[in-house]
Amino acid sequence: MATSAHTYTVLPPRTVRSPAFDWSHEVQIALPPSYDGSGRSYPVLWATDASLTFSLTVGTLALLTASGQTAEAIVVGIGAPASTDAMEFSRRRAYEFYSRERWLNAGVGAQYAQVPAEFLNAGGGAERFLAFLADELRPQLANEFRFDETDHGLLGDSAGGYFAIYALLTRNTAFAKYLIGSPAASGCADHLFELEQEGSALAGDVFLGAGEAEMTDPFTASGDILGSMTRLTQTLRLRDHPDLRLTSRIFPGENHYSAVPAVITAGLRHLY
Repeated sequence: MATSAHTYTVLPPRTVRSPAFDWSHEVQIALPPSYDGSGRSYPVLWATDASLTFSLTVGTLALLTASGQTAEAIVVGIGAPASTDAMEFSRRRAYEFYSRERWLNAGVGAQYAQVPAEFLNAGGGAERFLAFLADELRPQLANEFRFDETDHGLLGDSAGGYFAIYALLTRNTAFAKYLIGSPAASGCADHLFELEQEGSALAGDVFLGAGEAEMTDPFTASGDILGSMTRLTQTLRLRDHPDLRLTSRIFPGENHYSAVPAVITAGLRHLY
């Protein structure tokens, strides 16, 4: 393996097929600049929706690492192959990220009438996807790469943000860090808030971020993106978990899509 002296080494994508799913996942891995020469273990950041977030995350982390603003970390991207049809991509992520079949709440706005009925009931696989990441894929890759097993982070945006919160609430020891953008936290009829109320003490370092314009955009306003993130932040803060470090930021002028680079940059600087 060639040594990259100044930036991250992105390995060829690999295809992983789990018996838990009817489809394959594409896994992308980026190794930090010092990896070949150090012999030490590294924190690992797991980026969901890798076809959309992996390159952005690695590029941002490379710049921040080179400028001394973050520590180095291995980045593992997981998601559908880039060639996946857009509707199939949406169907898969709805299943993998949401904890209940009916993931989209009844809302206002004409956009809801345009969502196919079968797609509305496409969720319910979050527990299975979390087990795939933590119990199946992670041990496989740990045999090949030098993971710091005490320092795994999870990155998720939008529906992926819902999944990251689900992981925080249901399997708190699986990850030490959570980088969460524009989470649809009230999806599945407030299931996450039910889980938080039923759960025990939480631990970890959590960064939540969203765009200011998500409050006024009809689609994200109907989806309760900013409102549910605010409610979750307040709920967790008032619960006063002693080992939970929680930061929440709203980025002026940014919408559901333009906020993603801002959230990732600020989240990486905060967590690493």
